[in-house]
Parts: sequence; C-alpha cells; structure tokens
Amino acid sequence: MRTSSGSRRTAAGFTLPEVIFAIVLLGVLATFATMKLQTPATMTLPAQAQSVADVIRRAQSLAVVRGQRMSVSVATSGANGRVAVACIASAPCSTDTSLTVSQGAVVGSAGTIYFNSLGQPVKNAGTALTSDASFTLSYQTGSNNATYTVTVAALTGRVSVSP
Repeated sequence: MRTSSGSRRTAAGFTLPEVIFAIVLLGVLATFATMKLQTPATMTLPAQAQSVADVIRRAQSLAVVRGQRMSVSVATSGANGRVAVACIASAPCSTDTSLTVSQGAVVGSAGTIYFNSLGQPVKNAGTALTSDASFTLSYQTGSNNATYTVTVAALTGRVSVSP
C-alpha cells in the first residue's frame, strides 16, 4: 500500500535527549545511594590514618630539631583513641602534639615508637629496631569494615599509610 508523500508514519520509542537525561538522572541517584551506604568513619578513615602518619613524622622531626629522643604511643586505645608524642629526656619538654581519632575509629599499636636525635626509629634502650613498627586504625560495623595501617620502616624511619 502506498502512502502519499505528505503523510509519515511515526515510530514508537524514545528520543536521544530523553535517553541521555534518564542516564544522567540515574547516575546522580546512584551517587547519592552509594554515599548513604558509607558511614562517616569509613569515609574519614583514610584522612585520619594520614593524620596519625603526620603526628609520627612530627615526632621524628622534633627529635632531629631538638636533638633528643621522642616517643609516639597510643595514649588511649579503643574507639576514638588518642596518639600522643612525648619527650624522653630529663629536661623540661613540651611537644603539644597529640591526635584523637573520631567517628568511632579504633586505634591500636604493638607498642611505643621512639626516635633518636637523628630521626631513626629505635627501641626504648636506644638500639635500632629489628622490624617495622605500626599503628592500625580500623572501623567495623555491620558490613562496613575498613582498616588502615601506618608503618614506620625499621631502617629508614619512612612513614607510610596503606589500606
């Protein structure tokens, strides 16, 4: 059957702008949905781990600048724990350096890390470390589990953060 040139058949379907708009809208909704699945602690845990690394680096630089041993330890363990820097000297010394983690993050450590006047990590007696020292930050609730480790290399004193 022939149709006249003045009439056209229309096809059912969506136009290209409608499809693009729907895809963009789904992308925006998916972004908000994934943000709701994460808790504040799991979102801030990487930044808090970097802050712990910064406190350790500060202790290391204070040891070099002041020419005396400094220590870094977990002053308060458990949820919302605190990492503190202290002087290991008989002379009066104030570091005013500590960090309290937030959002229910748990901070833990195998022990205290000491830095000598050269910025090298040492044991309490002043002898060199035989293995790397580390602090861990973790957050666990339901299906949201995250752990970050701040490691101080035994030989070089390099501070690194890893998930």
